[in-house]
Amino acid sequence: MSKLNIPRDADDPSQQAIRTLLAPFWNYTEHRPRALWRILGAFVLVAIGSQLLPSVLFGNSNLPPSLLGLAQNIFTVVTVLLVVIIWARFVDHRRLTAYGLKVGPDWIRDASVGIVIAFIAWGLALAVHLTTGWAHISAVLSPGTAENALPFIIALAAFVVQFLLVGIWEEILFRGLMLTNAAEGFHTRWLSERGAVLAGLAVSSLLFGVVHVDQATSLPALGFWVLMGMVLGSTYIITDSLALPIGLHFATNLAFNNVYGLSNVRPETAEVAAAVLRPEFTGPARFVGVSGLVNIGVVVLIVGLSIGYVAVQYGSIRVRISPVYAIGST
Repeated sequence: MSKLNIPRDADDPSQQAIRTLLAPFWNYTEHRPRALWRILGAFVLVAIGSQLLPSVLFGNSNLPPSLLGLAQNIFTVVTVLLVVIIWARFVDHRRLTAYGLKVGPDWIRDASVGIVIAFIAWGLALAVHLTTGWAHISAVLSPGTAENALPFIIALAAFVVQFLLVGIWEEILFRGLMLTNAAEGFHTRWLSERGAVLAGLAVSSLLFGVVHVDQATSLPALGFWVLMGMVLGSTYIITDSLALPIGLHFATNLAFNNVYGLSNVRPETAEVAAAVLRPEFTGPARFVGVSGLVNIGVVVLIVGLSIGYVAVQYGSIRVRISPVYAIGST
């Protein structure tokens, strides 16, 4: 393991000055950058690899919307995995499994439960809209309205893979890497271990909301994305695993956009998304909007079902990740 070699002669004023100058950036006890710079460094690299480079590569592409999204997310997931591997080895000084990636039978079970919970919950959202008369089904097995839209089955398969990749890379980045590092950064003499983890949850959720700002049409809509970040981060905290949040994240995106068509409340979605059911919404925006009361209620339901599952499967609800960095954990 390579470490920054800083002279440590306490009697040398020049070396003391160097140490003081670098102290806001370098943790001498842990022999790695401080949490803020670990988080920002990874965030910037991923932003370049997931936003800037794909816009250059695919900006003038005439690919069908489903394939374009898939291509962009394949590029992004490769970028995130490379960043995380490099970060784990040379910056964070920890094993990859420490990001909630101890994959095994229990991990797959938790991910599967997350998928089931999300599909049940968002199906209830559509049921509410239909029974109240706030929506009606206008199309079934719709490939989308774009001129170059692929046949329904092919387009849907592309979205399944795309949203699986989104669930994986966003959870590794925002929960595994960022929440973990933020919690370690907040763990000081002034903040308890639990308080540090909750502060890390808040920071990672805010960043999650910020990167989805292009999908938020208002401040309440932005708050909805922050809330989703809080939900996904909470399931990571109480399981010490990315399995449940990845399952919830993947299935939420797929169910919301391509199975129940809840995102069709935004007119531009009909052109892009292949949908098993495509509803047309006529109800008030405060209820049927992306950040409407029905969807917020569903998020609360997802929280309740997730907590219930963890309570049964794990025996208790408690913070299971630690903000205490184990030096030499690699």
